[in-house]
Amino acid sequence: MRTGSTRRLLALAVIFGLPLALAVNLAGEERALRPEVQQLVQSVSERLQAAADKLGLSEEQRTKIREIGAAHSEQRSALRTERRNLLQEELKSVASILTPEQREKIKEFAEDRVEQARLDGAPGLPRFSAARDTLAERAQSAAEKLGLTSEQRQQIIQALSDQATRHALLRARCRDACENEFKAVAAVLTPEQRLKAREQIEDRIVLAAAARSVADRLDAAADKLNLSPDQRQQIAKAHSQFAGKYQALRSERLELMQEELKAMAAILTPEQREKVKDFCEDRVVLIEVSATGATADEAVKALRETISERLEAVADKLGLSADQRTQIRGVHASFAEKFKAQRDERKALREEELKALGAVLRPEQQDKVKDFVEDFAQAL
Repeated sequence: MRTGSTRRLLALAVIFGLPLALAVNLAGEERALRPEVQQLVQSVSERLQAAADKLGLSEEQRTKIREIGAAHSEQRSALRTERRNLLQEELKSVASILTPEQREKIKEFAEDRVEQARLDGAPGLPRFSAARDTLAERAQSAAEKLGLTSEQRQQIIQALSDQATRHALLRARCRDACENEFKAVAAVLTPEQRLKAREQIEDRIVLAAAARSVADRLDAAADKLNLSPDQRQQIAKAHSQFAGKYQALRSERLELMQEELKAMAAILTPEQREKVKDFCEDRVVLIEVSATGATADEAVKALRETISERLEAVADKLGLSADQRTQIRGVHASFAEKFKAQRDERKALREEELKALGAVLRPEQQDKVKDFVEDFAQAL
């Protein structure tokens, strides 16, 4: 739950028209636009109109929000068309890699849809969520459902690597459009409504250290580093050149974790296997429902590097016996070298990215972020 000071910071951020990302940093929380808002399936105005009763909007406010949505519709439509075309291009790029049956199944992943709130799952366990922005990410997360072989996964990564940069640049433009629309809507709302409205368009998330790029870390520490708006834009643009490489590493990491979890399947009971089926993802969504017990601290612990460590973090909640824990650690030992190899690759890529960002940062800023190449960078 947010503290009073956190709520006041968020309110000030909205009142003074600060970007959503900056409000996140002020509040010290990990937040991201919900997928359907980020992908412009729903506009900010549409999302808030759907929650009008919950927000306590007056008829006058509802009318003004509709007008704001209409004023932004042309830009939103253009970006939406651009995104739809990009997904279709990706779909064509992988067609020759897939079987006819797989091609039919993957069509649904080339369409953006409104996501339903997921309130299912085991009480007390973290709620893992897959990255669902690009076709490559969706295909990798649903590899087993699609029946993809390891070779097909690698071919898809290679075929779509060039598209990752285009997705990164388009994503930034979509976010800017959403921020501008939210800023316009914020002027119509009361401070209390602004806070509730933010919850309607954003998710609270925690991203695993192993999945973070240097740009991710700079964004999270933007306020403490005193990054200017121009610096933030330059960082986003520079990072886009590395987007394909990061996507490839994340896909390889997902495959390795799925392999590790599969190797542990025989150790777990059917009920335990069901509870941990999503533990291979590197994002946890925090839903403020008391039954989940999902706090940011618990999420960070659950997002450790390996499946073995993640199971250990929630061993009591899963009801793992001492024998099961010993067997899980034994299985993990056979994967240790593979995880180390990936760790070294991540560090090398971050070093390359940090070097490229050197010209964007001032000397004092460079000194503060020099350890951002490590999986567990020192907090600023």
